[in-house]
Amino acid sequence: MNFTILLNLLTSFTLAYFAIPSIVKISHSKSLFDVPDQRKLNKVVVPTLGGVSIFLGLVLSSLIFMNGTGGFGFRYLFAALVMMFFIGMKDDLIILSANRKLFVQILAAIILVVLGNYKISNFYGLANVVEVSEWISIPFSILFIIFIMNAVNLIDGIDGLAAGISLLISFCFGIWFYFTGHADYGTACFALTGSLLAFLRFNLWGGNNKVFMGDTGSLILGTFLATIAIKFNELNFTTYNDLYVKHAPIFILGLFIVPVTDTLRVFTIRLRDKRSPFDPDMNHFHHLLIKSGMTHIQASGFLVTYTGLFTIFALTIQQYASITIGFAIMLTMSFCLVGAIFFRMKRIEERNILEEATSRSKTISLDFWRTSNNREETDRSSQKSRAIQ
Repeated sequence: MNFTILLNLLTSFTLAYFAIPSIVKISHSKSLFDVPDQRKLNKVVVPTLGGVSIFLGLVLSSLIFMNGTGGFGFRYLFAALVMMFFIGMKDDLIILSANRKLFVQILAAIILVVLGNYKISNFYGLANVVEVSEWISIPFSILFIIFIMNAVNLIDGIDGLAAGISLLISFCFGIWFYFTGHADYGTACFALTGSLLAFLRFNLWGGNNKVFMGDTGSLILGTFLATIAIKFNELNFTTYNDLYVKHAPIFILGLFIVPVTDTLRVFTIRLRDKRSPFDPDMNHFHHLLIKSGMTHIQASGFLVTYTGLFTIFALTIQQYASITIGFAIMLTMSFCLVGAIFFRMKRIEERNILEEATSRSKTISLDFWRTSNNREETDRSSQKSRAIQ
């Protein structure tokens, strides 16, 4: 089994790794770029079709190494991924309206939940709810998938962030699926892990082959990770070994803590300002870190570490608190930390403004002093000239 995992990782990595230079070459020849504007942090044009390589590595490697024990649900998962692939590519190439993208997201979520049976029916006692009927499970599951789709899309704002967090999530789920006997889902998770490793190589250190994942990549990631999270939640409920996670919803929250916290925060800000929740801005968590002085790699590394620590905390807190209290503590801690970073960023901005104002004041004073001296010298020269005459 370990050899299969390694071979799967190597195959998906290779497929994505060798696809990206060709994608970049085509993007340059056809001028398919992410053009910088006042809202984007990149300052040079970069190809945006890196999501194509992620899709190839994920789907092809999964199909090669799956043994068919995952059930019929995979056909609907791959159908939803294909839908996200094409709608994402279209948005990267010609830019679609938010409403049109949302319509396709809803359709893909319905296919996954109703036909693929990816439904959240167990809440493990969260808010005193254990199992729910299909009338609650179906709409809740559809909303969950759509929320995660958009949450992952929203954190794709700096180099390495969406891919780094998605890699951590897929790796954790892959380990759990493999060692609980659900090999096909483990195969899919490790196929995504290998693809993301190749993508990160070019996204962070690509040089002339630098690439962004675009909406193609972020929508595929959001769809896959939301579906896998639901499958984990349901399979874990009937797992009877050492890998059983007592409070699965808290573990899922720990893995998705950055996109969940960030999305809830920016949606709240936009609604407070009487704007659409989908209106773009620069209020995201990663924007705060960049404004506080971090580089892209530092900010992404910080947030991936943040995710890892919250995931460990989620596994720890289930031993000491009820699921409802633990869930509330996790969210509260995350929002408090984001608030602390926000106020730190504000202090840095105020200090920079003060230093700039002080520097400008000194420059004006120096210019005034030089001008006054020049006038005095001119006056003295004039007086001497008149005295000689």
